[in-house]
Amino acid sequence: MANIIIMIIAASTILGIQLGTRYWRNRRTKVSFNKGMEAYTAKEYDAAVRAFRKCVRLAPQWLYARTLMAISLAHRGQVSEALKEIEMVEAFQPREGDTWALIVTFFVLCMPENEERVFDALERLAALDAQTAKTLIEQPCFLRYNGSPKFIALKKTTDTSLPPTPADGNANF
Repeated sequence: MANIIIMIIAASTILGIQLGTRYWRNRRTKVSFNKGMEAYTAKEYDAAVRAFRKCVRLAPQWLYARTLMAISLAHRGQVSEALKEIEMVEAFQPREGDTWALIVTFFVLCMPENEERVFDALERLAALDAQTAKTLIEQPCFLRYNGSPKFIALKKTTDTSLPPTPADGNANF
């Protein structure tokens, strides 16, 4: 009986430590992310990189923090390091539409002149999530590509790949 009680106490202690560690790690990550967002909004990219780097250390697969760190790095002129971070974003979840939406956003904001990378990422996004691709394409930052044949083709692809919505709002299945 004493052994069972000792095992229950040990298990409870271990569980408590794990939950406490997870709580404090999540709290520190959230605080760092908020600091990074404040710094990014204020265009203080050095501080933003430091804060997002801390987020990435605490939560390595958090793609939003990693993407914002890459964007901040690019704004600091550290393009090769920014590209490495974006490659990590792709490596973590290459078959997710959200991943490609982040990658498209990175290239449009940081390297808009690199149309090949923008369109490659946009094509991947359209193949995975046409609605998100269509929403992104409609953003003002894409106006610069309106004359591009590849962009026009991508726009048509997203328009035709979405199911038509009934005018009266009733779907017939």
